[in-house]
Amino acid sequence: MKGKEIIPISLSQELSLSDGEKQEFTNKRKSFLSELRCITGLPEVIASLNQDTVYKLVLAPEGAKLFKDAQGNLKGVFYKDGKIVEHAKLQEVGPSMLKAAKAVGAQVLLVSIAMQLNRIEEQVSKIFIEFHCDRIAEIEAGKSLFRQACGMQNSENRERMVLDAITELTRGFEKTVSALERQIAELPEQKLSFLDNWGGDKSKEAKERHQMAMESFSACLRALKTLARCHLFLEERDVALDLVDYGLTKIEKAGVDVAYVRSRLVPAINKIFPEESWKQFIEYRKTFDSRSFSNLIRPEEDIVEIEIRPSEFMEIANAKV
Repeated sequence: MKGKEIIPISLSQELSLSDGEKQEFTNKRKSFLSELRCITGLPEVIASLNQDTVYKLVLAPEGAKLFKDAQGNLKGVFYKDGKIVEHAKLQEVGPSMLKAAKAVGAQVLLVSIAMQLNRIEEQVSKIFIEFHCDRIAEIEAGKSLFRQACGMQNSENRERMVLDAITELTRGFEKTVSALERQIAELPEQKLSFLDNWGGDKSKEAKERHQMAMESFSACLRALKTLARCHLFLEERDVALDLVDYGLTKIEKAGVDVAYVRSRLVPAINKIFPEESWKQFIEYRKTFDSRSFSNLIRPEEDIVEIEIRPSEFMEIANAKV
């Protein structure tokens, strides 16, 4: 499978990133544009394009690695509105460009994964407003440590704080996903009848059990998102991807399919059916399974897609002169 590094003009605003993470993306993107500038033939092609239009440059040689094709040229195509507007024959470049692309593409990829998990988590929050955070204190502590690390200027202190955050988040995730498995196993298996409420409030008990399971589910997603951001901060792309896949697999095996079936017995809460969150996760996992993560970590061929505005490229080129 081809490994695709997608580099947009800017990161999505859907996920709340720290100023440090945003600056990291900007710096890495500029570094990649500087590498592109060194490719013979590319500046001339870009100079001929409309300077304020956003184009997509695709670097994808057929049957070869990004920086080597049969003729010794790099294959580049500019797209606008899904149509090819310019071809570029580019001289062979060194592997440093691919390294720069992977550095910025990793952040884009992990942000995209985090956004998907965020949407599932938001669905949970619409159902239950009050969470028992004392049960997931380690995860919250890990998130807090990561936020502090993002604001630090000293690189050694920042790295130490991120490592501490990883420790807290990992411990919290393992505890919470174990609790999730127990909580799902304890969910009611059938609809409640009038007799079930005779002498007690079984409906209330069922709702509370679902709430506990969904709190743990949401906490696991938060831990995974932050762990991925931690490893990305340390420039450990493959570790981050492997960890997210590991975590999603653990959540899956905790009994998400069972939770989905049993949550269908619970009436809508705040106009939202609890089953929707579990369903979202199941559908997400179908499209982003372990094989998908494995292909991202070990692609057969490298492809780079970058959104580029010629004017910003020329600014960097002129600054280098």
